[in-house]
Amino acid sequence: MEISYGNLRHLLCILLLIARVGDVGTTYLVTPTLALEANPIARKLGWKFAVLTIAACLLPYWSPQVAVTALIPFLFVSTSNAGKVWVVRTMGEQAYWAFCLDLARKSRLSRPLLGVAASSFFMVLAGGVVLFFCSSPANDWGIWIGLGVVLYGVVMGLYGALWMVRMFRKAAVPIGQSV
Repeated sequence: MEISYGNLRHLLCILLLIARVGDVGTTYLVTPTLALEANPIARKLGWKFAVLTIAACLLPYWSPQVAVTALIPFLFVSTSNAGKVWVVRTMGEQAYWAFCLDLARKSRLSRPLLGVAASSFFMVLAGGVVLFFCSSPANDWGIWIGLGVVLYGVVMGLYGALWMVRMFRKAAVPIGQSV
């Protein structure tokens, strides 16, 4: 542990690099055109922006605490993306999008939004539990990990809701027309 803590900034840099490359790489595998990207900023700014976010690996040299907080959602996003690679690659990005639009046409927006809200709530709650059992930011890295879990829950809820709204709007447009 002495070696790890003595090189904490470098270790966090490597972990953040792995997490960011994981996010960008799995995003590419799931949605090469970014049509399925939930983050509207990344979808709008494209792959150059996505690759630029790899520079977040430099965060530990500014603040190790902020780096730990950022590391957790980056790892969770990579985990979430990796779980979708097989299905979307097997179906194809456009077929998966068409499948989602078909589901949206058969449902009401409130149903998936409730699922997103519940999922986000439980993630924020998990982060809150971690925070509850931590003593102080100065002495307990668990605070920063808990904040990362809470941050992921909030971002997941926000981007998940935005993705659902976008999908339902697109599903409401007659086939063959654009939004």
